[in-house]
Amino acid sequence: MDIVKKNQIIKDVYKIMSDLWCSPSDTNIANIKKDSENVIKKLEDVNIEAAVLLQKFIKENTISEESYIDLFELDPKCPLYLGTHSYDEPKTCAGAGVSDRNKYMIELRAIYKHFEKIADERELPDYLPLMIDFLSLTIDSKNDSVRGKFIKEYLLPFIPPVQSKLKELKTPYVYLIDALDKITNIDLETQLVSKIPDQKTEASHVG
Repeated sequence: MDIVKKNQIIKDVYKIMSDLWCSPSDTNIANIKKDSENVIKKLEDVNIEAAVLLQKFIKENTISEESYIDLFELDPKCPLYLGTHSYDEPKTCAGAGVSDRNKYMIELRAIYKHFEKIADERELPDYLPLMIDFLSLTIDSKNDSVRGKFIKEYLLPFIPPVQSKLKELKTPYVYLIDALDKITNIDLETQLVSKIPDQKTEASHVG
C-alpha cells in the first residue's frame, strides 16, 4: 500500500479512537459510529486484527454516561491518565513536584510544544484521548524522530497496565485499547526514532 494512503488511514483511525475514548455526553456517538464504518473498512487493508477489534468495540459498546463516569472519571476504576497506572501518587504537595509522573508530564508537554500541536491545553498531558489526537495531528511528521520517541517511550510502555485493568473490569474498552496498541506499533514501523535519547526533547524546554 502507498505510504501516503496508509498514513491517511492511520490518521483517520486515530481521530475516531480519540473520540471513542471521550465521554458519551461530549461526542455524537451515532455520527462517530457511522464514520467508523468507512474507516474500519479501509483499516482492513492496513491491519485486519486492528479492524476486527475496532469493529467489536463499536458493536458491543453501549455504555451510559453514568457507567462511563464510574469507569473513567469520578473515583475512576480505570483513569484515562496513563501516568496514574505506572507511577505511585505522591503523598505530599512537595512530593508531587518531583514525582516520576510529574517528570513524565513535563516531558510530554515539551514534546507537544516541539510540534506546536496539542488539542486541549486544559487537559493533563497524559490524558489518553489527547495523546491519540496528538498522533493524528502529527501523522505528517514522520521524519521527526521526536514523534517516534513519543510513541516508543511515552505511549506504548504505558498501554499494558491499562489493558490489564480493562480486561479485569470486563469492559468492551479492552477492544479499543488493544486496537490502539496494534495501530501505534504499525505507525512506529515507519516512524523515525531518535538515536540520541532526549536530545530534541530537552531542546524543547529552552525558552
